[in-house]
Amino acid sequence: MRFTTVPVVAVTAIAAATVAAAAVVDDDCEVAIVGGGIGGAYTAWRLAVDTKTVRPSKVCLFEASDRFGGRIFSVDNVPGYEGYITDVGAYRFHRTDHPIIRSLTEDALGMETACYTDPTASLPMNVTECPPENQLFTTVRTVSFVGDLDAGEAPDESTWTPQWPFFLADENKWGSGRPRSSRGQLVDVFVGPKSMIPELASRWVALNDKNATLEAAMALADTTLAALRVGTYKGVPYNQVSVVQMARDAGFTPEQMAMEVGFSGGSAQFFNMNVLSLLTDSVRKMATKRLPLAATGPAAAMVVPVTGKGASRKRAGMASIVNKLIDEARAAGVRVYTNHRAVSVRYDDGDVIVNFSNGGQTEANRVFLNMGKADLLALGAASEPMASASEDARRRVDTTFPLGASKTYCFWPSAWWLSDLRLSTGRGKADNPAIVQPRYHDGPVQCTDPADVSTCRGGLLVSYAFGDDTGAKSGMWAASYADAPYSPISGKDAITVLVKDRLTPRQKLLWSALVDGIRSVHAPVLAARQLTSMTIDEPDVCVMASWFDVSLHISRPVPTLGTAASAELYAAPAEGLPIHLVNEAWGDAHGWAEGSLQSAERALHAYMKLPPPSWLNTVVHTAVIKNYNKG
Repeated sequence: MRFTTVPVVAVTAIAAATVAAAAVVDDDCEVAIVGGGIGGAYTAWRLAVDTKTVRPSKVCLFEASDRFGGRIFSVDNVPGYEGYITDVGAYRFHRTDHPIIRSLTEDALGMETACYTDPTASLPMNVTECPPENQLFTTVRTVSFVGDLDAGEAPDESTWTPQWPFFLADENKWGSGRPRSSRGQLVDVFVGPKSMIPELASRWVALNDKNATLEAAMALADTTLAALRVGTYKGVPYNQVSVVQMARDAGFTPEQMAMEVGFSGGSAQFFNMNVLSLLTDSVRKMATKRLPLAATGPAAAMVVPVTGKGASRKRAGMASIVNKLIDEARAAGVRVYTNHRAVSVRYDDGDVIVNFSNGGQTEANRVFLNMGKADLLALGAASEPMASASEDARRRVDTTFPLGASKTYCFWPSAWWLSDLRLSTGRGKADNPAIVQPRYHDGPVQCTDPADVSTCRGGLLVSYAFGDDTGAKSGMWAASYADAPYSPISGKDAITVLVKDRLTPRQKLLWSALVDGIRSVHAPVLAARQLTSMTIDEPDVCVMASWFDVSLHISRPVPTLGTAASAELYAAPAEGLPIHLVNEAWGDAHGWAEGSLQSAERALHAYMKLPPPSWLNTVVHTAVIKNYNKG
């Protein structure tokens, strides 16, 4: 056995060996996990803690940075707001749409969750209905539409008005005296009893039967997904057709597509995903809505981890899930190393050898690569598993598209959106490149008296952007102002911190854009509240995260070379090599932590023969994990 560090330093012990910066040379790992995001942390925990399949000391986890979580990034040291935990990356999950992370967090780890749409975390844990997340106002092409702010209702989009800033022929308009009774939306092309997808349309009513049992709903979803996998559109398999192609064939004009971007929460880039990818996740969610939920958490809704009791209860941050997995793995004896960025992977006579940028190296019998597309490709074409991957696997990796995104939180000594605007939930949509989607329930808020919002201070998600048809609102805009690039080769992180009194000249440009954007975006809301004389103060500090080069993913259309589900190929992309891909890029729930756990559990079950988790519904495990959502 060889276990050394170069140079030799003292090893910090937290129930297991942890080496922060030294270059580790370790050939005593039975399983090596490269990447400490939620997929990597979960893999280590499942092997060493949950199932004890591998002796913990034989499991090694290597993380490229000095924190765990990857795109799960909870910040607790914002200047002047220390302890206000802010999720600048992934930030929530759904209790029935995402059954693996829900069951892991609440059942296996015993963590508490609360409504995502409760900014002060003051609602009872078992609240029947979480507050709604409606889009309260929309500004598109400089024209603003404001809904009923007191009732929390969105603007009325059901009736055509000349105010709509889009060039539409009469046949594309709607309302009184018009050919259409309601605005056509992209979703109507794919879901509902009139869907252009016959395999889905014919089963729509049954899929939405609220009286169906979970078992019956999952079985019907299986039948639907099996039909979708062999179904075609004009002779072309659904995984080879883009969403936008079918929308165009359905009669959507470029202006209608622009309207869809302007009024929805997504971006034009979503239109280019393949239809099968879109429908696989959607159909499965329709079935898992029947999952029984314990009364110790909210109803079927988006939730966040919380900590504390009573008035001291607050959001714990999504990274608390990752950190608990890591802590339990360490306590069991898993060896965890930070600041080890993988630069190459090769296979030699039964061993997988991983080299790191600091000169370290590990040899293992099996390797799990917790990496998205950018990090995987940064290893190089000569690295495994892509060097030996099948042409079909390489093609599917190539077609996985990183989708740029950004988030910006700003902090004030008084939570004006709660006290002055009386907006405790809901979101807006703007056409300002700096401020795109403010969310009034999202941000760390702490109140001296939770019943009195005038005592609240903290942060607000002032902008959450995926982009528009120009890309200006995507992560590219934020990346243009970031302190440093965040990429597989930069060694930096995704965050830029702006403190009002300590701005560099370049940061002042960003600061001005943010402050002006916050004020201009809220002008229609202030007018609706009859607060036109109010000026929103500059914040104390803003935190911006650019997820552009390293981001979430979508699957584009591609002619495949085999009948395997993409997830099957990602679980073992190079036949015969014990190397597995783990990340939301390689799951079906793109953009969610659930996707990472799907990919990890599939590889563990198929190639290490781990039994189904005792804490996960067996019907879900069979359909999603064992059968790869193929039906």
